[in-house]
Amino acid sequence: MKTEIDILSDREVEIWDYAESQNGTMDFVTEKLAEEGIFDQYRNIHKSYLELYFRIDDEGAKLEILKRLIFLNWYAQVEPSCYTGIEDLDNATVSESYSILNQYLIDGKIDAEFKWMLSFYSSWDYTILPFSENKLEALTAFVKGVDTSILSCPKNQLPKGVMDNRGQMGIYWISMSVEKKIM
Repeated sequence: MKTEIDILSDREVEIWDYAESQNGTMDFVTEKLAEEGIFDQYRNIHKSYLELYFRIDDEGAKLEILKRLIFLNWYAQVEPSCYTGIEDLDNATVSESYSILNQYLIDGKIDAEFKWMLSFYSSWDYTILPFSENKLEALTAFVKGVDTSILSCPKNQLPKGVMDNRGQMGIYWISMSVEKKIM
């Protein structure tokens, strides 16, 4: 039986597949996706992750949900929406997820995987600092403390399949070759 997080992941992949299948200029595809409500659907997925975070008690699942929220916050700003189906995420959801992340940093609750992911996203500090500066001290310090001259994601080091079934976050990290290649 699929969990709620699996269902949200499947919905993410469906939207990504649909966006990827579109033809035309970036402007044309963006307009088409907007008219078809694709961006609204993704905004709802993003909000649903946050709602699920607050409904469950499993700390491992909460951490996974937070990883996906932070990825989507970042990805919505760095990748054109015509390729992802993600546009104009709800600012309250983005802010709340960064606030949760700030507390995780204070409490030392992020794992090694989340640390390298967040270090990678911090190379685009403009995606995080507007939400954290003068509000979320631990997150701001983390972002500003990252050495952006060093590639923070593991290349061909993670076990094959570790990024499977993790929504667009998993698709992205597979495309960045973080998993070992099978010879």
